[in-house]
Amino acid sequence: MKVLIIKTSSLGDIVHANSIISDLKRNHADAEIHWLVEESFSSLLNLFPVQKILVSKFRSWKKNLFKKISYVEFYQLRKLIKKENYDYVIDLQGLIRTGVMCKSLNSYGFNRNSIKESFASYFYKNTIGVDKKLHAIDRNRLLVANSMNYEIDQNDISFSYNLKKDYTDPHSIVFITGTSNVQKKWPLENWIKLAQLFETGNFKIFLPWGSIEEYEDCLAIYDQTTNCEILEKMHIDQLAKKIASARLVVGVDTGLTHLASSLDIPTIGIYTFSNPSLTGIKSSKTPAFNMGSLNNIPMPEEIFKKFNDLA
Repeated sequence: MKVLIIKTSSLGDIVHANSIISDLKRNHADAEIHWLVEESFSSLLNLFPVQKILVSKFRSWKKNLFKKISYVEFYQLRKLIKKENYDYVIDLQGLIRTGVMCKSLNSYGFNRNSIKESFASYFYKNTIGVDKKLHAIDRNRLLVANSMNYEIDQNDISFSYNLKKDYTDPHSIVFITGTSNVQKKWPLENWIKLAQLFETGNFKIFLPWGSIEEYEDCLAIYDQTTNCEILEKMHIDQLAKKIASARLVVGVDTGLTHLASSLDIPTIGIYTFSNPSLTGIKSSKTPAFNMGSLNNIPMPEEIFKKFNDLA
């Protein structure tokens, strides 16, 4: 049985979708899983136990909409998908651009009342209703389960990675400070204060970054503390290995924070704008705490107290 999962972006959404792998393998041990992902996130898929990775360039095509190469590459990908002759094609993305890939295939997707872009549902052979108010992890799992006729326990979540956690450094803390959405950021002075609170316990804070702006924020934290180290710029799969050795991760609502929790690292998510009931960190194996919400920004002392409660 060959199954194509379509979840192309973004990082946190792909991490949420990873939860379908263990469900699928548990209920269809013979399943050969292929995954369609955006080129910029393909390194993360190297850690997923899937049999084949298909790469899309939707972001590049959108920027070069009137160039012939964009249409050539799009139709080449569409031809490749058809040639694979999948038993199931399941679109977890729910956008018109991914729905088009599903046309004339044995495809499944959210129905028009539970999808992000309602017109995309017309491209699927089969549509399924899933409550929009559910957490993204639950929505993904339910769509695949209903498509392939099996049941899940929504309180039992498992994530699947080709990654060995050989070592946990009891003094290693990772701060995920960066996010592409500035409304989700936590004030820089709060990160500095939190790092200073961790100085009392001889903890080492590691600061990853992905853009010049994020690097400058990390540098500001580094300059006003004695226990921080700015990491070199890494691919996602390399950074996942670093995160997997940490004792704790503290991060804003962004993909790396969700990745940490899915790697079974105790994680505290800081929410300043988004709704944690829909996109909060979620784990049934290790501590995963969502702190804050819209107009309710948590303070560094609250985060540090939560850490001490875990210790």
